[in-house]
Amino acid sequence: MTLDEAARHLSVVVSEQVTPSDILRLCLDGHLVLSVNFVNHSQAKRGKVVGVEDAEWQEFPPGMTKLFPGLPESEDDKPIRYMRSLNLDDERFLTLESEVQKIEGVWDLPLIGSERLDIEHKFQLLTGGPAVTLTCLDGAFVQQNASEMWQLMESFDDNEFHRGSNAAKKKLELRIALQELSEEEAQRLMMQHAEDRKKFLADRKSWLDPDSYYPAGALPDDAVLVVRTAALREFEQSLQGAPGGERLGRREETTYLNIIGGLLHLLLGKSPGSGKKYSSFASQDAVISGLLAHFDGAPGISKRTLESKFAEAKRSIDAC
Repeated sequence: MTLDEAARHLSVVVSEQVTPSDILRLCLDGHLVLSVNFVNHSQAKRGKVVGVEDAEWQEFPPGMTKLFPGLPESEDDKPIRYMRSLNLDDERFLTLESEVQKIEGVWDLPLIGSERLDIEHKFQLLTGGPAVTLTCLDGAFVQQNASEMWQLMESFDDNEFHRGSNAAKKKLELRIALQELSEEEAQRLMMQHAEDRKKFLADRKSWLDPDSYYPAGALPDDAVLVVRTAALREFEQSLQGAPGGERLGRREETTYLNIIGGLLHLLLGKSPGSGKKYSSFASQDAVISGLLAHFDGAPGISKRTLESKFAEAKRSIDAC
């Protein structure tokens, strides 16, 4: 369903008006899964979600700090060990493949990177709030299951700020069409772009395919936000599962989230003194598997719901 269709549907279910901005807020707060339909395809790198014990590391020779300021300082001319996997939430890490692949169809939004900023920006626009100007260097992500996430990629040819790209030419042509430039200046800049284009194409021949791309700073303009009917049904079931069929108040909900977050921290934590683990659960996935094994079918006990609620509970307890 589109956002408008999902809003109309939920308006009937809860017997009160629900707007597209309400749908976005529910998704941002972790109550409803938001998805995106790539109408004209997109490019992405596949990534495997792993625990810290399986995260990938890379070693750099001493002195690399000067070339890459983001690297930690080396000591005593020792190699610099740097985590290659992306840190998602200090418990899950994403190890990306180098190959860029074409993806299409409907994908879920984990709302952990630039895609979250995109949705927050749309929510603010719909509610009369300020524009979201924050950026995320890791880019935008999508997923179809909990074990993988895909990092959206953009071609340098689609970057209007990259000299010699097609996007830069389109931007220049728009300026000329709007008569912002004199005829002489327009000709000079078009000739300059032609020279830049030659260099751009020559350089691209030496690039490996992955090197022709960079992490996307946002969802594609032609991507359509949607809500799966299965996600709506699951949300409706969560409403019916509340005491008396009523939704929890915000304060009561925060209380429950903090309790869940605290218990999850203990289940996966260690004693500060001895370093002994408090429980036999090695990861959050193990906790979810245990709950599904004992309580599968109970309202709210599904893999997707548990992952969403655990993430929300972690954010809530960490904010205390």
